[in-house]
Amino acid sequence: MDTKTCFVAVIGQPNSGKSSLINSIVQFPVSIVSLKAQTTRDAINAIYNKDNLQIVFVDTPGFHNKINNLSNSLNFAINSTLEGIDLVLFLHPVNEPIDENTQAFAKKISNIKNKIAIITKTDIEDGEFTFEKHSQKMKEFDFEFDNILPFSTNFEDLRTNLLSQIEKYAYPSNHFFNNLDVTDQSSRFFAKEIIRKQILLNVDDEIPHQTAVVIDNFDESEKNCIRIDATIYVGRKSHLPIIIGKAGSVLGQIGTNARKELEEIFGKKVVLKNRVAVAKKWFNDPKMIKKFGY
Repeated sequence: MDTKTCFVAVIGQPNSGKSSLINSIVQFPVSIVSLKAQTTRDAINAIYNKDNLQIVFVDTPGFHNKINNLSNSLNFAINSTLEGIDLVLFLHPVNEPIDENTQAFAKKISNIKNKIAIITKTDIEDGEFTFEKHSQKMKEFDFEFDNILPFSTNFEDLRTNLLSQIEKYAYPSNHFFNNLDVTDQSSRFFAKEIIRKQILLNVDDEIPHQTAVVIDNFDESEKNCIRIDATIYVGRKSHLPIIIGKAGSVLGQIGTNARKELEEIFGKKVVLKNRVAVAKKWFNDPKMIKKFGY
């Protein structure tokens, strides 16, 4: 068989650069990127195709230490993702210490045979934070990684090197996805994620992590226009005026930025209407968590 496949789980603590790495490799914004931690909530498949090789990257949520039903659901999603995976990429930023949380996180994948440590954000290394120092510390903890590699989205050679290392784990197989696909997610999913990204960028504190976005309507019946109706659910009534803003300024900014980004992705006009509603403490309600798709 000429074709080869490799399923790769990308894991790490929140804000370790998982989504940035995947988007850089597939050259498409499959996963939302924010400077805030705990951005990704879904296990997202991103697909890299080249010649006879197909690599399927699974972008997982970061492991959550906070105790609520949503965090438990996200952690379960990570553990489920690791089943049937050919390789795990364990990401850790060069400027973050290898503390007890990192060690506990690494132990969660200790029984997985194929795993590579990726030291991310190496473009910001200085005398204190360097790839060499960081990789040496990882070796001292004896995490038993097959390899330890540097990565930065700013350096093409690091991207090329990572792909060549991953290819070593590929096996003869029919491809699971069309060679033109870059993700298995739907257009509705992208709309939801882009709106949620703008909430993260425009609203402070913990409020974005207690919001959920539901796409109520996604109409592609017009040739050059997509009409999207969405509801942003907040966990507390007190969050309503913060999300909406004075005279609707914050909600308006969220909508404008999301619309522009969606138009760039879809290549056509987007009419986006957002409304805000309260779903009291939805993140602790298993039924609501399931309803919102987590």
